[in-house]
Amino acid sequence: MTAINPDIIVIGGGLAGLTCARTLHRAGRKVFVAEGDDDIGGRIRTDRADGFLMDRGFQVLQTAYPEARTALDFDKLKLRTFDPGVVVRKNGTFQLLADPLRAPRYFLHTLFSKVGSFADKLRVLKLYYYLQRQPMESFFSQPDIPTRQFLTDFGFSHDMIQSFFKPFFAGVSLDPDIEASNRVFKYIFRMFASGEAAIPENGMQEIPRQVASALPRECIGTHMRVSRLTGNGIQLTDGREISAGTFVLATDALETRHLLGEVKPLSYFTEHCLYFTADRPPFSHSMLVLNGDGTGPIINFTVPGRVSPGYAPRGKTLMAAVVIGKINTDEGELRKKVTGQLREWFGPVVDQWHHLRTYNIKKALPDQKPPQANPLKTNPRIRENVYVCGEYNSVPSIQWALYSGRKAAEAILGR
Repeated sequence: MTAINPDIIVIGGGLAGLTCARTLHRAGRKVFVAEGDDDIGGRIRTDRADGFLMDRGFQVLQTAYPEARTALDFDKLKLRTFDPGVVVRKNGTFQLLADPLRAPRYFLHTLFSKVGSFADKLRVLKLYYYLQRQPMESFFSQPDIPTRQFLTDFGFSHDMIQSFFKPFFAGVSLDPDIEASNRVFKYIFRMFASGEAAIPENGMQEIPRQVASALPRECIGTHMRVSRLTGNGIQLTDGREISAGTFVLATDALETRHLLGEVKPLSYFTEHCLYFTADRPPFSHSMLVLNGDGTGPIINFTVPGRVSPGYAPRGKTLMAAVVIGKINTDEGELRKKVTGQLREWFGPVVDQWHHLRTYNIKKALPDQKPPQANPLKTNPRIRENVYVCGEYNSVPSIQWALYSGRKAAEAILGR
């Protein structure tokens, strides 16, 4: 670290910070990444235990993300994709809704599903073409209203919103009331409709690791939590100081505000991700299962072990149930409620499943209610020698983490 003598310190080794550092390094700048945790990745972490790969919270990479298509090598990530559609649990049955353009074999299942009306299904196609015809930049200049209001104004029935859009978008934004900005919804819906949802063969953390592989090892330090900014550097919680002329705050919103001396209140959504294993999955497809009834704790369920065999050892599969919002119960009681709901869905075979781990992520995503900033117009420079990057400042997703990291680096290089 001393030999590096960095010109620029990036505080935070998540995807945004690593992308910023990689861009600066490729431009010949001396950069150092100070990560407070024991490994890089930020929100995108994967744990390995007994042959299983467990992402810290269910996440996917959308292959349609423009920034991801240029910043990442999809082939080296060995992406494994979900089937283009979802299954909705409603009124005691599983109803399949698939993209008729990419999965025509499911057309009749989708047409005759009991999720929404026939008019609602036509409106989904109308929404698809409506969003496809517009430049994505225009999403952020249109009226910023809650997603639920946007869907109602678009003509969708209450049943369609409750049984499909709510569990779908709440699983993305982690907002159980889908009051998040419709700008976020429009962007996410277009991405899901335009590309494929995928996970790397060896876990989601392979994404930040790929970005970090372009940096020399000595340019990244872990267990380096920053306590404050000094006049010409940073001070770590262990008392050490590192000098540099420029700083990039690539931490989460709360930590960024702390380092800047701001005390503005900030609201986050909580996610609970429970992993189970069994000898075989409960269904044959590779789709996300949505809770269309709105009862019980689960918002969605998936089998990452079926999408990517690398997530589980031979002869086993890995399954994940996601719960959002604060839970007024202990972990054992939550697991009992989730297991009970899964038994209602899939029958007594669930009694043979084995619980592996529960992740309780208190600061999973920031509240994205309107007004939502335009990520294309956000200025990463906030002080003379201080810059910020991170998805919280735009639309929370891998796309905007990559984009904000690049833009912060380009702002520094532009000076």
